[in-house]
Amino acid sequence: MSHDTVVPGAAPRRHTSAVERLAELTAVLGADLDQGRWAPGPLERALAGRLLMACAGDGQFTPVRLRETLWEGSVALTYAGGGRLTRLLSALHEVTAQPAPQADGETSSAAAEELLERIAAGTAGQDDGRF
Repeated sequence: MSHDTVVPGAAPRRHTSAVERLAELTAVLGADLDQGRWAPGPLERALAGRLLMACAGDGQFTPVRLRETLWEGSVALTYAGGGRLTRLLSALHEVTAQPAPQADGETSSAAAEELLERIAAGTAGQDDGRF
C-alpha cells in the first residue's frame, strides 16, 4: 500500500478548534452523567471542588489553576473514571491558554464550569469524604 492510498469510504476528519473540542467533551460528559453512564469517583469530585474553590475569587479558569489541579490528581486522575475528567481539564486548559478568549470559549468554559459543579457536588451517599 502506498502512502497515497486512502481507505475506501473513509472521510477526512476536519480539524476542530480547542473551543469546539471543549464544547463537545462537556456535552458528552454531561449526557453520560445525566444517564448514569459515568459516575465521577471521590478523587474526581474532590479535584473538581478544589478547582472551583481556586476560581471562586475571580470566577476565571486559568492555565495555572488547571495545571495545579491536574498535578494534584497525579497519575491516579488519568485512570480514575477512564481519565474523563483529565480530558475535560486538559481541553479547558487548552481553551484558557489561548491569547484572546473568544465568545465561544467563554460559553464553553461556562458550560464546563456547570459540569464541574455537578461533579464536585456528587450525589447523596456517594462521597465518604476521602479519596
